[in-house]
Amino acid sequence: MTSTASTTHGRTRLINAALNLSYQRRSFSSLGIREITREAKLSAPAFYRHFEDLSDLGTAVILEVEKAVIDAFTEVRISTAKEADLDIRPMLVKRFFDWAAENPKPVVVGASEAFGPLERMRAGLKKTIRAISEDICSDNRIAALLPGLPQEEMIEVLEVLAQNVLFMAVEYVEKPEQRQAIYDKALRIVAVIFAGAHATHAMQTELENPQSP
Repeated sequence: MTSTASTTHGRTRLINAALNLSYQRRSFSSLGIREITREAKLSAPAFYRHFEDLSDLGTAVILEVEKAVIDAFTEVRISTAKEADLDIRPMLVKRFFDWAAENPKPVVVGASEAFGPLERMRAGLKKTIRAISEDICSDNRIAALLPGLPQEEMIEVLEVLAQNVLFMAVEYVEKPEQRQAIYDKALRIVAVIFAGAHATHAMQTELENPQSP
């Protein structure tokens, strides 16, 4: 019987092989299962012991990214939990960019497949962005920056930001000499989107509840 350790090892080898190949090509969807197993130094039938098809493998890659990013953000939130008035947005952006620099392959591959032909991978990325946005919204310090905004709208704001920051992370990975400028630009975008969401909500509230003359 195959041990759990060896099964996990085989799965990890396949994921790493797919990331290596797709990072070189900037295309996950163009990979063949035989070349992935060859890169992983496994037999072709071994692939199907772990994944149904290429889309299933791509979904697994996205889920690993989701877990790693949420874990990284949780570290930031726990380390600053006692600072109730701290604006943690710069820290979250910096932590994500640092993680991206340490893990360039899943970041570049994920961004390149955001509009790729693999529907399940696109859907997986959307779900991951949603999960990360919900996790960030659970911090009261973020909610305090958008007072009165319904939770669903807050999540939508963070989803837009997450998509922008993901693509900026690719630049951050590939242009190390520009990292400070990319980080500063990301913070400006974060500030503008938050301010816009706050102003739009305030305007809508005023229209719905006009003051009597």
